[in-house]
Amino acid sequence: MLPFVIKDTHQPVERLRRITPQNQHQDFDVHVELLLHTREIRQRYALSGTARRHIGAEIFNEAKALAYEAFLTFLRRVAEPEVFLPTDLLNRYPHRQYCLLLSPNRSHELFEVYNTDLRYGQRLVTYVDYDFIVDASPQIIDTEAYLIAPGKYTLFMRQVNEDNAIKVYRSDFVDLAASTPPPLDLRAQDLINTIQNGTESTTEDEPNWQQLLMFPTAQEKEEPPTKLTKCPACEGQVQEIGEDNYFCLDCDWDNLKTLR
Repeated sequence: MLPFVIKDTHQPVERLRRITPQNQHQDFDVHVELLLHTREIRQRYALSGTARRHIGAEIFNEAKALAYEAFLTFLRRVAEPEVFLPTDLLNRYPHRQYCLLLSPNRSHELFEVYNTDLRYGQRLVTYVDYDFIVDASPQIIDTEAYLIAPGKYTLFMRQVNEDNAIKVYRSDFVDLAASTPPPLDLRAQDLINTIQNGTESTTEDEPNWQQLLMFPTAQEKEEPPTKLTKCPACEGQVQEIGEDNYFCLDCDWDNLKTLR
C-alpha cells in the first residue's frame, strides 16, 4: 500500500481542487515537469502493440518505485519529530487509521511483539482506538518510523513516449488533507516499546509518575522470619542468639556466621 495517491496524467500542468480547513474550495495548478525516470528502447515502434503496452506498464511500475523513494526523501524533510506514539495529538483529529512506515527488520519485530496475524489482507496493528497499516520498505533504516494519514498526499505522473525512449515525469507532492495531522517522525524502538507495554512511554527527562506513585501491595511486603522452636537436624532444643541466629543444645548444629 502506497502512503500517497498516484494520479496519471497526460498534461504537463494539472488543475487541482483542495478543500481548506474553512471548507472553502481552493484551485491551483500542479506542474508535472520533474523528470523521474527514463529508459531507452531501440525501435520501439517496430514492436507489436501488446509489447509496447507491456513495456509501458513495466516502466510506469519502475517509476512508481522511484516515486516512493522520492516520497521518503520528502518525508524526512517535512515530518515532525515525536519521541513516542502521540495519541494525545492524534485525538485532536477524527481519523482512526494511519499508515506506519518501518524497515523490514522493525516491521518483523513489531509483529512479533504484537503477535497478530494478517488481517483483511493487510499488515494491521491496533493500538488503543487506532489502526496502523504497516508498510515495510528497504529504503527505511532501522531507527526510522513514520506515521502518516493514508491518501494525505497526491502525486501526478505522466508518461511521454518518444521515438527511442519512454520518459516519466512527476509533480511535487501535494497535501490534500489539511484536516489530518502532519506526518510524524518517530523512533522505531520507542514506538515498539509503547505498543508492547500498552502505555505511552515517557521521555528521558520526564519521570514516570505512575510508577513513582505506586504503593506496594500486601504480596510485596516482606514477611518476618519464622522463629525456630526445635533443631532442624535432631529436633532438639535450640538457643537463640541475636536476631534469627540459633545453635542446638543437643547436637553440633548452628546457623551462626563464621568469624573471620
